[in-house]
Amino acid sequence: MRSFQCSRCGAAAAFEAARCASCGAALGYVSDRHMLAALDAGPEPETLCDEASGAMWQRCLNAAWGCNWMVAVDELTTWCRSCRLTRSRPDVARTDAIETWMRAEADKRRLVHQLDTLGLPVEERTGDAPHGLVFDLVHLPGEPALTGHRNGVITLDLLEADEGHRDALRHQLDESFRTVLGHLRHEVGHYYWARLVGQSDYLGGFRQVFGDERVDYSDAIAAHYSTARVAQSDDRYISDYAQAHPLEDWAESFAHYLHILDATGTAAAQGLTIDDHRRPDSMATIAEVVDSWRAIAQAVNAVSASLGSPPMYPFVLSEAVVEKLGFVHDRVVEHTERVRFYSSTV
Repeated sequence: MRSFQCSRCGAAAAFEAARCASCGAALGYVSDRHMLAALDAGPEPETLCDEASGAMWQRCLNAAWGCNWMVAVDELTTWCRSCRLTRSRPDVARTDAIETWMRAEADKRRLVHQLDTLGLPVEERTGDAPHGLVFDLVHLPGEPALTGHRNGVITLDLLEADEGHRDALRHQLDESFRTVLGHLRHEVGHYYWARLVGQSDYLGGFRQVFGDERVDYSDAIAAHYSTARVAQSDDRYISDYAQAHPLEDWAESFAHYLHILDATGTAAAQGLTIDDHRRPDSMATIAEVVDSWRAIAQAVNAVSASLGSPPMYPFVLSEAVVEKLGFVHDRVVEHTERVRFYSSTV
């Protein structure tokens, strides 16, 4: 992720910041400009004025729970672009559930920001847009895990936002890496498969790279979990779970593609470049992206080892995996270029 600054004093500010730690200005994230804006009190109660553009805003109704995104005063809603995507959430009286929900929403805002900057469609599901995206963030202790995707509905079991529970599952499933943001990136990958591949002319190419998605999904997943199995090392896949089914291989590859783009962008924004490995631009080849990321990953893994911690990125980007990342990259870049072309001709 790029670095953010207070638009009043220029001081560095966190993506989640609602106030500048340097000058004290009220800050709010303006999603259509992808920036933190410094805000003054507006003429009406609860309104804020963007001092640079004069635009009038109000804070998202979820500001009390950590959301710093803004809503234009003329919008007929009280929730921001990201929060409107959430259909189900815990009752505010359940404090334990609300804490995990807040952490999940913070990661979802990061996801939406990244998807927006890539030009991928993030459309709220409505009666006029029945195929839009929607999130159900559920907290059901004692119930079977519900995290998954189905027809544009992404369900996240909020227990995944509890570090103890998530770490226990990581050990139980013999996973080296498990995060809430990783879950969200994986599940949204299923959503974009239909838009970038399933409804395109690239289905044949997908099957050559990932395999035939027409293989029965339920049977494949059941077979994957049928026995207590030790993760099998196969460098054709980014993870053990990617072996379960071609659609899971795509979703895992899509998630790692977003991981790599965001991590290289963050490293570059913080000045953490390695030799001549600088942040590749959005139209770079996958070879350039992976080359930059390998150098950074090697460095951060070495730092992590120096602190006695496990590797931050414990994955091997084999030639076969890079080919899959390249297929994802090409579909995303093609979509981005098409969106920019039509936007410039309007």
